[in-house]
Amino acid sequence: MVDDPAVFYGRLRAHGQVVPVHLDGDVPAWLVTGYDACNRVLRDGLTFTRDLGQWRIRREGLLPHGWPLAPHVQPMRNMLFASGEEHTRLRKAFKASLAQVGQLRLRTTVTRVADQLIDAFVRDGEADLVSQYAVPLPGAVLARLFGFPAEEVDQLQRAVMTLLGGGEAALDAHAVLNRLIGVHVRRRRQDQRQDIAIWLLDAGLTEEETRESLWLAINAGVGSSTAWMANTCALLARAEDTRIDLRSGLQHIPGVMSRVLWDHTPVQQIIGRVATADVELAGTAVRCGDLLVVSPAAANLDHARIGGDGTRREAYAEGNSSHLSWGNGAHECPATGLATVLVQGGVERLWTRLDDLHLTYPDQPTRWSPSIIVRIPAALPVSWDAGRASARATTLAPVGAR
Repeated sequence: MVDDPAVFYGRLRAHGQVVPVHLDGDVPAWLVTGYDACNRVLRDGLTFTRDLGQWRIRREGLLPHGWPLAPHVQPMRNMLFASGEEHTRLRKAFKASLAQVGQLRLRTTVTRVADQLIDAFVRDGEADLVSQYAVPLPGAVLARLFGFPAEEVDQLQRAVMTLLGGGEAALDAHAVLNRLIGVHVRRRRQDQRQDIAIWLLDAGLTEEETRESLWLAINAGVGSSTAWMANTCALLARAEDTRIDLRSGLQHIPGVMSRVLWDHTPVQQIIGRVATADVELAGTAVRCGDLLVVSPAAANLDHARIGGDGTRREAYAEGNSSHLSWGNGAHECPATGLATVLVQGGVERLWTRLDDLHLTYPDQPTRWSPSIIVRIPAALPVSWDAGRASARATTLAPVGAR
């Protein structure tokens, strides 16, 4: 993962908004880096389809055996890979099922899990906010809301993060995730307990569609929420001026989270779209069957299009959600509300209890996970006044008292 995305993508964009790249295993693709070009690809589902069965490399059997990115491009029976009426049907069922997760229940679950995690390290005066907070919190919350038993939560989290990280272990992690989800769906079909699995089944989805819709919800939900939370925590720990503004009320956590969506978007690359005909995209000739990797990370940092004066004032303006962190078009993320509540609740709870946190090693550069899909610090060591934090914790009302 690159250390300075703005510099890296700026150099790529100097060669055009659409540049040829090779993915792991020397697999050719086009990386779409310009804001306007990304928007066109995401919004034009006829010319740039999500049906990866039309990808020429796949169709001709040229993908390397054991390719670590295979799970992310393997056609599945969920809304991510569907088009037209099929996509509409699957997306409608998914959104209706998510809507049954009450906001109060979600916020209460986030706060309860956050407090449990913070309680485990608050008296130490230091922690790695990635491994001890940003990774376990979204996974634990979503696993509870989706009805997975407590003993499966850690395994579920590890499988998702390993899958997103790529490498040789990704395919094994994919198998573990599929097994856990398959067991869960069969369990719910038998016991009829009310959670998202049974709601999807009740909406008319087949068992296969339910399994693969849950795969999408867990993989995308845990991965993107973890990255968003970790990058927001990193900004808080790194930027003293931001912490001062938060304490004085000049900034609020949602504004910090929005800035992260622009500058360190959780989902870096969307793999992908396939050209359904020979087409010219931003001056580049793309052939029918070519794979395009859309880069929200690059698009959001396209200073020629957004924040060209270098200040990013336009991007950071309150209410500006024109970033591509949620995608765009028919396949735009349907769970932005849930993700926002989850991440905001986790970050606000951390800030409420540890508002003097700061980087333990401020002079050391941040190390990033190797994933090309999500941007997550490999570690985020922070410190705080343990005595002050412990004293403050005793004054906070328990969750049930709110």
